[in-house]
Amino acid sequence: MITVNDSLPTSTLLEIKVGEVITDGKSQSGTVKSIEISETDEFLMFLFQLEDSHIIIKKLKQVC
Repeated sequence: MITVNDSLPTSTLLEIKVGEVITDGKSQSGTVKSIEISETDEFLMFLFQLEDSHIIIKKLKQVC
């Protein structure tokens, strides 16, 4: 089981596949049914759809 949160590296979040079991470390956990990634100028948003819930992770983009 993989614990996902906003401090997890983006590369690790990108490696999560459908069928893996994830948790937010609090109340949400389950098998990933689908993954949606959206991007804005400020952040990446990962939506992990589970069997009966979802986990959303927002990662701020690094601006140099």
